Amino acid sequence: MEDGGADADSMVARRRFLALAGGFGIGAGCAARTLLAQATAEGRVTPDMVAQAAWLSGVDLDDEQAESLSAALNRTLRSFHRLRSIELDADEPPALVFRPDFFYQQAWQAETSSHLDAGRSIEWSLQSPPARGTDEDIALADIATQARWLAAGDLSSVELTEIYLRRLERYDPVLNCVVTLLSEHAIEQAIASDRRRARGRPRGVLDGIPWVAKDLIAVPPFKTTWGAEPFRDQIRQEEATVSRRLRQAGAVLLAKVSLGALAWGDRWFGGQTRNPWNPQQGSSGSSAGSAASVAAGLASFALGSETLGSIVSPCRRCRTCGLRPTFGRVSRAGCMPLAWSMDKIGPIARSVSDLGYVFAQLIGPDRRDPTLVDQGFTWPRTDPMGRLRVGVPAEGRLSAMERQAVDWLDAEGAAIVPVDLPTDLPRSGLQTILGVEAATVFDDAFRSDPDADYGNWPETFRESQMLPAVPYLRANRLRSRLVAETEANLINVDVMVGGDDLLLTNLTGHPSLVVACGADTAGDDLPAPDVIKLTASAYRESMLLHVGAAIQQAFPPSPRGPNLDRFIDLPLRRSPSGQGSSE
Repeated sequence: MEDGGADADSMVARRRFLALAGGFGIGAGCAARTLLAQATAEGRVTPDMVAQAAWLSGVDLDDEQAESLSAALNRTLRSFHRLRSIELDADEPPALVFRPDFFYQQAWQAETSSHLDAGRSIEWSLQSPPARGTDEDIALADIATQARWLAAGDLSSVELTEIYLRRLERYDPVLNCVVTLLSEHAIEQAIASDRRRARGRPRGVLDGIPWVAKDLIAVPPFKTTWGAEPFRDQIRQEEATVSRRLRQAGAVLLAKVSLGALAWGDRWFGGQTRNPWNPQQGSSGSSAGSAASVAAGLASFALGSETLGSIVSPCRRCRTCGLRPTFGRVSRAGCMPLAWSMDKIGPIARSVSDLGYVFAQLIGPDRRDPTLVDQGFTWPRTDPMGRLRVGVPAEGRLSAMERQAVDWLDAEGAAIVPVDLPTDLPRSGLQTILGVEAATVFDDAFRSDPDADYGNWPETFRESQMLPAVPYLRANRLRSRLVAETEANLINVDVMVGGDDLLLTNLTGHPSLVVACGADTAGDDLPAPDVIKLTASAYRESMLLHVGAAIQQAFPPSPRGPNLDRFIDLPLRRSPSGQGSSE
């Protein structure tokens, strides 16, 4: 937008005032609008403006102090202007790094560290696979079975990839989950996998297995749109670490799939992604396309991300399995940041066991992400259920399926104990951490084009500019206490079933697992599996997966997959596909 004369001066004054307000907590509601009008007229901060805004900080000022502070704020305004003149890419993190492992250790006794896995141990069986069955049987099979078919020569990676590409073409008009279909790229990768296997040099269980990436994961030379209109033609130049690791493991990338705009919700610039069990519903978000495509049998697995519910929520809605790892377990390098101290990358699959095989490829040191903590991982595990301590929320709120799982674990001999997670700290106040960090990530973009379509975010971006720095840092100090107290409670059990702890455990960085199991409905009497949620202490992903896999085996999800053919003629937007297409 171009403007001139007095209007340009007014815009400069307005931006300067907003910068000042964001740094010092001046401005909210009617008071903010009144002071903004004054700042625009004056072109600077006056003592009277400071006195009127002092109530926001809770500090009383006399006339001399207001005069002194106004002079200081005008100097700060000039500093802010210089700071904002330097362009920053979203990938550039702040110098402050969240490391909850320090506070986890405050809750550990000297012997407690023995509960963590030592080193990395991954095993999978090459036993004779079952008969192939139909294309749908192949598409809905777990990774271990697909890998055995590949190893036995009963299936090639090209065949498997083509099955999924056909399903993506057929069912994406129902789900609206594909942002960029990578047909040629996928076939090339599948051919390379088959050649490695023919030479007797497969790279492991994931070699030749097709997957889809949430479209905040950079995979050059293809677009990485972040689900938002302003970035729909964006190409990130450096490949995300998680993409590189899966590529090196031989996994075949089929498509970039949808996320709600800038990782909020299930609406992106192409419309709404839908729940494959009930396409009249959205798939929830923000890992909307990842969960929907896996549940529908359009890929063997997917990667999603979570800051506040973006793996757990769509997996619950789409009735599939998802692992949100401990904060700092998986590199976020090359993935769109939303909140540097809360973002986590994790796998989504139909089988809990599949999550273990994928997770094993994602973890490990990466100098590009300063939050990483290198811990061991063992998969699969063999611990008997009868030796476990299983926590339940002290208030006893469990879903019917979670209660069935607890009763089964009890019958297997597990000790069922109440867990009382901390509730006395103002968790909702701590949620401002996310808003402030997100507004900082997208500060340059939002200021340069505030009227662009950023989905649900503009109000949060504006509000966060008005929040003082002191309460933000105070919230992080209280968060440190919350991390230690939560770990002190979770360390006493192997896993916890259920619990209304989504905000809490995203703030503390603890891992959670969604398990598709049993039978339920997805609304309007449409048959679908049920789900339960498990949580564990820090770095205990292998135990989470072990218990989740046992529950899934005891209560197999029914039906295995949705009947999407019944919805094929619904008047829903058809997502365009094709090599490199994003619209």
